[in-house]
Amino acid sequence: MAPFAFSTALAARLRTFLLGYSGTSLATGLQVVLLPWIAVALVELPALQLGWVQASVLLPNLVFLLFGGALADRFDSARVAALSCLGLGLCHAALAYYLLHQLPSLGLLILYGVSLGICTAFLQPARDNLVQRCARTPQDGNTRLSEARVQHTVTWMMLAQYGGQAIGMLLASRFDSWGAELLLMIQVIVLIAAALFFFSMRHLGPAPRVARLKLPSALLEGFAEVRKSRAILELVVLVGFNGLVHIGVFLVVLPLMAESYGRGASYYATLQIAFVAGTVIATVAMLRRGQGDTPGRGVLMCLLYSAALMIAISFGPTPYGLMFLCACWGAVAAASAGLGKSIVQILAPEQVRSRIISIYQLSLFGSAAIGALLAGVISEFSAPLTTLWWAGIFSFLAFAVACYSGALRQLAVRGEDITQG
Repeated sequence: MAPFAFSTALAARLRTFLLGYSGTSLATGLQVVLLPWIAVALVELPALQLGWVQASVLLPNLVFLLFGGALADRFDSARVAALSCLGLGLCHAALAYYLLHQLPSLGLLILYGVSLGICTAFLQPARDNLVQRCARTPQDGNTRLSEARVQHTVTWMMLAQYGGQAIGMLLASRFDSWGAELLLMIQVIVLIAAALFFFSMRHLGPAPRVARLKLPSALLEGFAEVRKSRAILELVVLVGFNGLVHIGVFLVVLPLMAESYGRGASYYATLQIAFVAGTVIATVAMLRRGQGDTPGRGVLMCLLYSAALMIAISFGPTPYGLMFLCACWGAVAAASAGLGKSIVQILAPEQVRSRIISIYQLSLFGSAAIGALLAGVISEFSAPLTTLWWAGIFSFLAFAVACYSGALRQLAVRGEDITQG
């Protein structure tokens, strides 16, 4: 599929959206390094307790993501996203104030992580639902947007996400010299700016008109729509596996490996930057070449490549070798995420899109919380490299099962139509 060129009107809408999205991603990039490193280097938590801290950010998704999706469908997504950014900023400001006086305890770090997770659960579906709004012009009316425009907008969104995360991780690499308090305040400032950009989008297009169902019925409607599409259902199950086996392992094993190399927070941040550099390279490649006509098959191949990479890391590479493998893993993760989000944006009906996005995110991050806990337990009683080896083996098995099912493998996008096998 050829890349899509945006008009001037679309470029203005896209710019506003990307500035807000990149701001939240920059704050996330800082958070990804800061939280585990505060736990490992400052508080000196063992592997099992680190798993609990990492899981605390993800576990609220199990409860609040579906409510976040329903809220974004019932109200203006731009306002929901802006308020969520302000909530995240308040969490970071509170921890910065506490650190000025004393080191946090395990309980406080878990409370901080849970607060971040609740705000993020409302931010993610509202923010992603703005994709269709910034890709639509007044001339489009209520007509269905072309798959080319949606895919290209999603790819730009992923570039803003990974670019913002890379900048955040670069800033986090200054942890040893700048301190956690200053980096937390940078997050606060960036999130306030992102909230202003999202809030300005309330006039860039009408919010979807949906029936005012009671909340339980609204949540069930999202699950019913997921069951109607074999491709979306298989994708949701697959991203759940990715969260359980890949993200959970990444969150716990990577900081433990970085600590074992004895190179400090800067090396852990460098590993994260290498990962994000791979995501940026892959996303730029998708912008230049498009996402292709068979996005489902691409998602499956990314699962296969991830399995091979985890097996490779389990052999204990050199510090520079680990950086290279993290970059490759980032490229695979970016391709998988971009293709998966495009499939959801294209297949999901407008009136329930935020709820389907929230189910997609729930499957990914809810299972990642469980995966982080399991990785912490396994790494507590065995070597972290053993955890990676088993994760790679299970990924090969998941690839075989998904290929046999065939719903994603047969999914095809051609021009204005999408075909499911």
